[in-house]
Amino acid sequence: MKKAVLILVVIVFGFAGYSCESAGGMSGTTRGAAVGAGLGAIGGQIIGGNTAGTLIGLAAGALGGAIVGHEMDYQRQQQMPYQYQSQQMPMAVPDNYQEVPPGQWVKVPGQWVGDRWVPAHKTWVPVNP
Repeated sequence: MKKAVLILVVIVFGFAGYSCESAGGMSGTTRGAAVGAGLGAIGGQIIGGNTAGTLIGLAAGALGGAIVGHEMDYQRQQQMPYQYQSQQMPMAVPDNYQEVPPGQWVKVPGQWVGDRWVPAHKTWVPVNP
């Protein structure tokens, strides 16, 4: 009876974590820890057959899942500037455009805007004559 209740609790928490993830509320580290904890608890119960085995499996799974999830977050963050540059659309220049307005190109360093990374880029700053 205790095994069935434990398995049911692990499954319920697993689905709850998955539903939070689909709403965008969990980072990869948190999601990895939740999935690892659930799988580790099930594995610990199967291998050990007692509460100590379940708790050891839960702790080891949570730690391993958090490490893997953190690494996935890091890899995704490293690829974001490249994805941002590839998604930019070229600007259309009108056919009748002849004159370049006074101004200069200024390099803007990379920075966080809200929760997104904006890579370094150049922007045109007009100057009044």
